[in-house]
Amino acid sequence: MLMGYNMEDELRICVRDFFNDYLNIREESDSGRVFAPITISCARCMKMESLGILLDRMRVLSGADLPYEPEETNEDRNQ
Repeated sequence: MLMGYNMEDELRICVRDFFNDYLNIREESDSGRVFAPITISCARCMKMESLGILLDRMRVLSGADLPYEPEETNEDRNQ
């Protein structure tokens, strides 16, 4: 529990940290490929889109950062 916060603020902080500290993490493999080591998956096709919409909305409402998107390199453009 976070001291000095009401439950609503604490939930917002926890959701923000969930995105910033887990889902937004990107790593680079030895071959230079950037990937997300922590993902959420859904085995129900009918729920995939709504889950994505829900997660995006949670990210916005919590004030979490946008996930890191690597810049396109010259090598990427030449492929």
